[in-house]
Amino acid sequence: MATNLNQKPKPRKMRGVGTFEGDDFTFRPCEPGEPTQLNVKTCKGGKTYETTSEKKPQRVAHLSCPADAADPWQEYNAQLKKLGIKPLTPQQPETTRVVKENGLECYLNEQTLELTVQTTLALPTHFRNWQAELLRQVQLVVRRLPANETFNKTINNLKKQGGTK
Repeated sequence: MATNLNQKPKPRKMRGVGTFEGDDFTFRPCEPGEPTQLNVKTCKGGKTYETTSEKKPQRVAHLSCPADAADPWQEYNAQLKKLGIKPLTPQQPETTRVVKENGLECYLNEQTLELTVQTTLALPTHFRNWQAELLRQVQLVVRRLPANETFNKTINNLKKQGGTK
């Protein structure tokens, strides 16, 4: 088997200390040490949770949610649960915001199975067509709610149970 002697090895990154002395450059690689991240946990979507190995160890969580999420707190809370981080006492909010758009907010209480719809209507802006604007807000509720997973899960559970409590 013939090998090409002119072929250079692929570059690789190394930690170390480089020193310039006049025109000479010397590089001294660092010896491998302890990892900087310990007990790393990951979940779907690249969310991670780890402990650092500094003088004073810290726990670090990397979470993310869409900028247009109706309830970012609920998104973060779900990710923390998937990573195995749970509070000592339940921190579940009574309601979950399932829609937030243009002055319209809908909250779902999963314990009492109640949906609260709040809307803000600027009367100086819509004093002539306030009825049309209010109707538009109601139509927006009807269009946006089916897109929310929490709302769909609650409705499907109610359908399975027959709809009454």
